[in-house]
Amino acid sequence: MPTIVLSGATGFLGAHLMARMLSAGVAVLALTRGTPAFAGRRLVRALHFAGLPAAGHFLQTGQLRVVPADLHRQQLGAEPPVFQQLADEADEIWHSAACTDLQAPWEVVSQVNVDGTRRMLHLAAAGRRRPRFVHISTAFVAGGRPTGMIGADALDASHGFLTPYEESKYHAEQLVRAWAAEGRRALVLRPSTLLSDRPPGLRGPRHPHAALRLKLNRLAAHGPHALAQRFGLAPDAEGNVQIRLPGRPDSLINLTPVEYAADAMIRLARADSAPGTTTHHVVHPADTPLAHWLGAMAANAPWVRTRIVGHLPDPTSLETFVASLLPGSDRYSYHRRHYERTALDLAEQRDGAAAPPALDATYLKAALSSPARPTTPLHSGI
Repeated sequence: MPTIVLSGATGFLGAHLMARMLSAGVAVLALTRGTPAFAGRRLVRALHFAGLPAAGHFLQTGQLRVVPADLHRQQLGAEPPVFQQLADEADEIWHSAACTDLQAPWEVVSQVNVDGTRRMLHLAAAGRRRPRFVHISTAFVAGGRPTGMIGADALDASHGFLTPYEESKYHAEQLVRAWAAEGRRALVLRPSTLLSDRPPGLRGPRHPHAALRLKLNRLAAHGPHALAQRFGLAPDAEGNVQIRLPGRPDSLINLTPVEYAADAMIRLARADSAPGTTTHHVVHPADTPLAHWLGAMAANAPWVRTRIVGHLPDPTSLETFVASLLPGSDRYSYHRRHYERTALDLAEQRDGAAAPPALDATYLKAALSSPARPTTPLHSGI
């Protein structure tokens, strides 16, 4: 039975990767923080979320093992003999743990996304089996490039970055490439924005836009008149609140169901990797119009009317507030770029697998919906 060391197993994507690995008969050593009992409960919840309800037996049989680890500490916080034993057990090391908070400063995201990657590479380098390192990056290492086809091997900082998260993942990929250049094997997988239309659990993994969803739904719960009072606006004659956002009306964003992304990653990983770094995009074949995405965001507030304008010289206080919830929105909304997915297309043809259909309004609304919350006093810290 092959053994995979997996970081980020309780995360939104990591839970789905772990479920597929276990279902395929792979032994998974899940790097987690907290006591083994607490971590075990979190792993079971994550597997339930990923569609593997009878998850406890994987812990009971030892196919899934809890390994205490801390990405903020040297040797993952383990004593040298324990660290070496972990490294020697690994046939592959998958690094899925990441700070995906788009509003977090560089000092926060770099601790996990850059320094944590360096420590995981140290673990892989120490293993006697010379494990392949599978690094979960992001399609957004393309940074601020607004148009064109992004090649699978492209790693270019010349367009700058829209968030510290993007920049941190760029530097992490540089570390992986330098590590693999010494005759080792690395596979870099770059997903786009991941979503799920399954209802979120109270304590289960959340997708990267969960915080945004919660803030928008809380905002919507107050209704148009409360917004008008808080932001000094007046609803129009039909009782609607107008919100303009800067961008191009034909802008596109790539959104991918997390279930499909996890399947695609496992499919791509089946191919052996030559020495060096192999990089693949894991993206939806059909980009989503930004206007559809914005419409889904406003689905719980039918009295909101969003409009994309090429230039916004004098934003209202509400427009400024909404923009603050969407880091980089003043530049993401001008994007019409695409991502090369040649390897994924070939892998799906090989396996007879179908790519998902374009995401429609029903899917997008479900992905961004959440239960209504009791109305609380409206303030700028929503």
